Amino acid sequence: MKRLNAKSVRLAIIASIMIFGMTSLVIPQSFSAGEESAKEAVRLNVNTSMQDNLTALKGKTVTVNISTGQAITGTVSDVKGNLLHLSKISQKEFYDALVLIDHISAIETRVR
Repeated sequence: MKRLNAKSVRLAIIASIMIFGMTSLVIPQSFSAGEESAKEAVRLNVNTSMQDNLTALKGKTVTVNISTGQAITGTVSDVKGNLLHLSKISQKEFYDALVLIDHISAIETRVR
């Protein structure tokens, strides 16, 4: 009787490992597929204005190079009139920035 129980326990453990192994292979793939569909490809467009490009990048992390030579990296929070509101400024906790769009010489963002 003990031998039967030991075999049953081994069989149950092997079955559990197989089920867990299969689930761990399937779950990450489904999450990664969801992330790819959730991420939209960011494209910079030379046929539109700096303001329109920044508006298209709303919610994305960008680095704006200002004509003075300074670079500011943050998340595009809002674009209105001639102003860009960057939140979550990198390397500065609890800071935001308001930048004149006319003073931006370049926009850098991750596209791939």
